[in-house]
Amino acid sequence: MMAKGVRKQKKPLLSILQPFNLVEIQYYFKKDRGIQLIKEADIIASFDNLRTDMICLSFASGILNMINKIFEKEYPNEVIFRLICRSLNKLGINIKNNKILMIFFMFHLNKQLGFMPNDKEINISLNSESVVFLEQINKTYIDDIFKIKVSSNCLSECYNFLIHFMKYHIHYMRNIKGLSSIKRIYEND
Repeated sequence: MMAKGVRKQKKPLLSILQPFNLVEIQYYFKKDRGIQLIKEADIIASFDNLRTDMICLSFASGILNMINKIFEKEYPNEVIFRLICRSLNKLGINIKNNKILMIFFMFHLNKQLGFMPNDKEINISLNSESVVFLEQINKTYIDDIFKIKVSSNCLSECYNFLIHFMKYHIHYMRNIKGLSSIKRIYEND
């Protein structure tokens, strides 16, 4: 998509098309053209909470980068779309909560894609606290995940396990930008 004239002062498209805005776009479609022209855009939801903190921004970028790499264009999935929106809404300035949310997102993304580690893989790879934590993540609704008590070591271990699992089973996970900065966030605690 291309938006013409967005740099002009009287055009509101520049602010509408900022990252972390959920927008509805009307565009001119031509089959023989690779880039379509945007006619009009409206904000459906703005995730302003993501722009207030660099760590929060790292987690949000990681979520969107995963989705952009894993999914092909024109692949609608309502359940995963709701998971993305709910996850972006829940991100905030509390680093530990963001870590829990990222694991929740990755776990449920795997679940929706049909790539779930079996119990044997989990029990061999993780300590007992991490196994219990992933079981809780599986059974807990997103609004209640911050009530789960978990150590920083457990969060780091679960994140590393899920990332390695996803990179092994999902080819495009290997080339996702920003995952190294998220890993450093998990390690710096």
